[in-house]
Parts: sequence; C-alpha cells; structure tokens
Amino acid sequence: MICYECGYAIRRDFAKFCDHCGSSLEIKPKKAYSKKEMVVKIEDEIDKATNLFLLWNSAIAATFVFYIIHAVTDGYIYLFLLVLFMLVVSWMLLLTKLHDLSMRHHQPTKEFILTNFGIPILGTFYSYIKLTQK
Repeated sequence: MICYECGYAIRRDFAKFCDHCGSSLEIKPKKAYSKKEMVVKIEDEIDKATNLFLLWNSAIAATFVFYIIHAVTDGYIYLFLLVLFMLVVSWMLLLTKLHDLSMRHHQPTKEFILTNFGIPILGTFYSYIKLTQK
C-alpha cells in the first residue's frame, strides 16, 4: 500500500495511518484538476468565418428567390419570412465570428461596429475580406 500524501510504501496491508507521515489512509485526497487552456488556431477561426460567410451569402440568394416567388404568386409569405429570419441569424453569427477575429487582430471595437452597421452589407463584405487575409 502507498501513502497518498507522501508516497511512502507501507508494508502492512490493513494499516490506517502512514508510518512515515502519519496521515490517514482511509480518506483519499481530492485530485487537483488543472485547467488546460484551449489553443485555437487562427486557420480554424478563418475556416469557421468562411463557412458562416458562405451561409450568409446563400441566405441572401434564397431571400431574393423567395421574395420574387412571393411577389409573383401572392403566396408563400411564410417561406419568405423564414428565409429572411435565417438571413438575419446567419448575419449575426458571422458578425460574432468576425468580431472575434478583429479582437485577435487588435482592431478597435468602435471601428468594427461602424463598419458593419453603418453600411451593413458592404461593411460585412469588407470586414470579411480584411480579417481573413493571410
């Protein structure tokens, strides 16, 4: 048997206390878990931003298609609203990922907000191109 505190090898099998340090052998010490930092590669973040950018672009195209279908047929308003909602959600996800990238590049938050909310579509394209260049 080995003492949990000092690591001393105890020869008696049913001992309750360590011969070397005197600590109790019945209570196991709690393991100290060290927090490991996650290492995130910039290439992975750029790939995620690219995927969100492609999702956002496809949502823009789908919104135009369903708007044209709605305008021509006077129906399918729910599909148009659903795709419009998807467009807004994908844009917010893209802006969140781009904001993370801008923080890594030490870009001021004020500049990022003014770029993307001043002229939303062009600002998002500009931010994406600027932040994902290698």
